[in-house]
Amino acid sequence: MNKFFGSDDPRKTAAKYVAIYFLILLALFLLFKTILNVFVFTLISVLIINFLAKILRFLRIKGKLALVISMLIYFFVIIYGIILIVPAATEQIGTFIKTINKVFETKAWEGYFEKNPNLASGVTAIMEWLQPKFSDLTNYLMDYVAKGTPGFFTTIFYSILLTVYLVLYSSWLGKSIPNLFPKNIRKHIEVFLKKVYLALSGFVDVVFINALITAILFYIISSFYFPNTAVILSFWAGVTNLIPIVGVIFEYIPVFLFSLTLGLKGFIIVNILVLLIHLGLFVIFINVMKMHLNVNPVLMIISIIIVSQIFGIVGIFFAVPLLIFVVAYWDDFIKPSFEGV
Repeated sequence: MNKFFGSDDPRKTAAKYVAIYFLILLALFLLFKTILNVFVFTLISVLIINFLAKILRFLRIKGKLALVISMLIYFFVIIYGIILIVPAATEQIGTFIKTINKVFETKAWEGYFEKNPNLASGVTAIMEWLQPKFSDLTNYLMDYVAKGTPGFFTTIFYSILLTVYLVLYSSWLGKSIPNLFPKNIRKHIEVFLKKVYLALSGFVDVVFINALITAILFYIISSFYFPNTAVILSFWAGVTNLIPIVGVIFEYIPVFLFSLTLGLKGFIIVNILVLLIHLGLFVIFINVMKMHLNVNPVLMIISIIIVSQIFGIVGIFFAVPLLIFVVAYWDDFIKPSFEGV
């Protein structure tokens, strides 16, 4: 270890500088929660806008015009969501909670196990354990939203401001960041930052597409089977699918509980449709991530658990980008040293 940090090798010097800047940034995130919130929202916003710009460039809209149109589309969707979708979803929260409580109170699952009382009692025991957990989660989320509303608008304001300037001056920023490092290591820094950017871009692209497709498909399914809660279920599906792998579990719990009220045929159809949606999207997600950076799904889960414990709910969305940075750092700086390259 001493040999690693004491070497004059430019690559290892670059590793030390990157580590120092990273630790400073991490300290700021730990000390000031708003900075982390703004960073995460801005990072995701910039990458989504760049993704939309890539689509527009494919359609032969080039230069700054593609970025400006992408920003207008992105912020329109955000404003549309706040003005229309969020209020509609809020109105359906009451029906959503009532339906969940009804499932637990009536023990809707018991009708599926009439011929197997032992299995029914086992499932009942699991559901009775799950009920207070679900209630606690609901109360926690409602309390978190209520307390975080003032900070939310502050985060949105600064994030929008930063996003606009970062998108418009992205080329300047790309040229300026390497200047924070000594001249003899800037090539290593540029290669590393490009690798991290491509991996983050690929990750956000596929997660955004997965979340959008899931929300649309869930709205279609819910419109047939749960019309009174279609908006809240699709909104919940979209938000939870912004969390890789683990988010599917949070998304599936209310859908599973709702499907218990449909009878055997409806229960099977809804759950098979949900399974097919996620199988297809999971295959796409894994293949896209392998194209940019080989991040193991197990590492993603571990990262989400650890980072969410440190940073709270925001950490859930920050965990995989942080993991991508750590894996890139390992591949570019630590691994070559261990391998003697």
